[in-house]
Amino acid sequence: MLLTWVAGFVDALGYLYIYNIYVAHMSGNTVAMARHLAHMHGLAAVRHAWPIAVFIVGMIAGSILFEAQIRGAIRWRVPSTLALETVCLAVFVYAGVGADFTPDVPPQPAVKYYFLVALLTLAMGLQNVSIRKVGGLNIYTTFVTGSLVKFAESVSDLLFWMSDRLRGRGLRRLVRIVRLVPRNAHFHHAALTFSLWIAYLLGALAGVAASGRYQLLAMVIPLAVLFAVTVYATIRPFILLIEERW
Repeated sequence: MLLTWVAGFVDALGYLYIYNIYVAHMSGNTVAMARHLAHMHGLAAVRHAWPIAVFIVGMIAGSILFEAQIRGAIRWRVPSTLALETVCLAVFVYAGVGADFTPDVPPQPAVKYYFLVALLTLAMGLQNVSIRKVGGLNIYTTFVTGSLVKFAESVSDLLFWMSDRLRGRGLRRLVRIVRLVPRNAHFHHAALTFSLWIAYLLGALAGVAASGRYQLLAMVIPLAVLFAVTVYATIRPFILLIEERW
């Protein structure tokens, strides 16, 4: 939940400060890139293609680090993907202070702009592979569309589970089934995936609100949350590693 909140915050703040580029929402970048290509706006298309490429690199690098840590090739107690993501956000704050963030104009110079975009999209790509499963369910902390899909599937499965046990047996049977719902795995999955969407929404709202008051320095807030999660995962590494083995 905390990581999803961080993703929403970073995505909203990144969108506001780096020329309407999504750093965790690659579907939006893909559509924007296609629109600019259709209108022969080459430079604008490149600006949306760049975060997609870096996001993919981040996921590949994160998956390699994740698997290497599970296999013991990397013997750090610190979760490598979250540690590297924390570094990316910290460098973004340091490098972004003093940059020219004029509305509707890419920050200058161009090299610095692409560097800032890369830092945030790399961080989100790394985070997306940091936690693979929770309670046997595949989750993605930066991909809320997937969470909503999983939510709909879980609700459907829960309704079929209730229907199979009811089969016209009356109100008393329905009451008993409803009492069992909170123990059902489909209910747990639905609650988790919907909560992830809520966390992303709240993170984005916090990012917009904080940026209005603190500008780019608002990024320190998700950076602090991410650092705390990284420290906790270092103390209890099974949260990020053992679940994947099961």
